[in-house]
Amino acid sequence: MTKAGEAAWHACERTPSPRSCACVKPTAIILAAGVGRRFGAELGERPKALLQVRSETLLGRLVRQLRATGVERIVIVVGWGAEHIEALFAGAAGVEILRNPDYRRGAILSLWTARKHLEADRPVLVMDADVFGPDEMIARLVGSAHESCFLLDGSAEATGEEQMLMVRGERVVDIARVPRGAYDQLGESIGFLRLSAEASRVLLGLLAERVERGDVDLEHEEVYPELLARVEVGFEPADDLAWTEIDFPEDLERARALAVGTEEA
Repeated sequence: MTKAGEAAWHACERTPSPRSCACVKPTAIILAAGVGRRFGAELGERPKALLQVRSETLLGRLVRQLRATGVERIVIVVGWGAEHIEALFAGAAGVEILRNPDYRRGAILSLWTARKHLEADRPVLVMDADVFGPDEMIARLVGSAHESCFLLDGSAEATGEEQMLMVRGERVVDIARVPRGAYDQLGESIGFLRLSAEASRVLLGLLAERVERGDVDLEHEEVYPELLARVEVGFEPADDLAWTEIDFPEDLERARALAVGTEEA
């Protein structure tokens, strides 16, 4: 184990576990450093998280939904077009903006940029900024009885593009684009992960090891299999929720179609 990784593990071992209490709301870490090259004139020089669906940006919508569940600490990690997000949230109570200077490399570095929040004595939500869904989606994640959990859409099919969750019993045991190993349930990860304070510190140790050895050109989800081998992570079913991850222009059109006629949009 590297020195950075060892230090993080020791910190995890000596830090007392916080009481499991529904009144302790998590800190939300939103990863919003993406460029969004596929959207051309729709974005200009703005980051993908500022794509608009009706009257809201994707990022503004997530912040509103989080606040509606009582989450008051929101950290947004930015990169491309950082100044646009900084201007949007200038003076916003409870919102902290962190810049990832290496945003063109793996998303693991965006999560590493927010590492001080992974060692704090409170749960966290790790969230992709390019997900559109109903208010219930966030409420279900924040209100889960699981200390650590994913949102799992069991209606999705594995095509090699999606991050698929493999479940045995009530526990998520693996995540990958191509299903592997033994499992009795399969579904797509919606792009959000809730972690207890203890599990967050385990993740911090895994990130520290990768960063110290320079293994950083990868997505943050690629570290999750190691996390799942060390901590118990459950899931909340989300088959009934109408949502989409916005990677292509047709995904944006789907989000706009979903928003038509909904009160929350």
